[in-house]
Amino acid sequence: MIAKKRFEAQVSNNHSQGRSPFWAKSPGHANAASEEKAFAVFQSDILIPEQFLATYQRTFRLDPEKVLMLAVLQDAVTCFQENIAATCKRKRALYQEAEEWFDAEDKSYLFSFENICEALGFDVSYLRQGLLRWKEQAAERQSRQPVTRAAG
Repeated sequence: MIAKKRFEAQVSNNHSQGRSPFWAKSPGHANAASEEKAFAVFQSDILIPEQFLATYQRTFRLDPEKVLMLAVLQDAVTCFQENIAATCKRKRALYQEAEEWFDAEDKSYLFSFENICEALGFDVSYLRQGLLRWKEQAAERQSRQPVTRAAG
């Protein structure tokens, strides 16, 4: 049988001064709190899969119907803002339809402006006022720009 050689660390003369030749402090001088912190890195986390996956999910959940309602509202605001100064008939019609949809107080159909705002928890009058303020500011900016005429 082969005898196993025991490995023993060689300690230099620095050990008498409280230093260890290794990366960690010598056991006699180690602070228990710092030692705990150092070894905490190597301990496994105790999480159930639901807790782990919750970090990658939304903080609030929307039903598919509400996601669709939000998309309709976003599209209307985009059509309203991007086509306010449009000269093309199609783009101008998109702007006018969006403006009429915002102004309508009809609640008879599911995807009316007021029904969508209520379903999503938005204040209808606040949103209307904000869109009206934006429209006024856009009109002011447009009136300040010099009119350029095409050379003909």
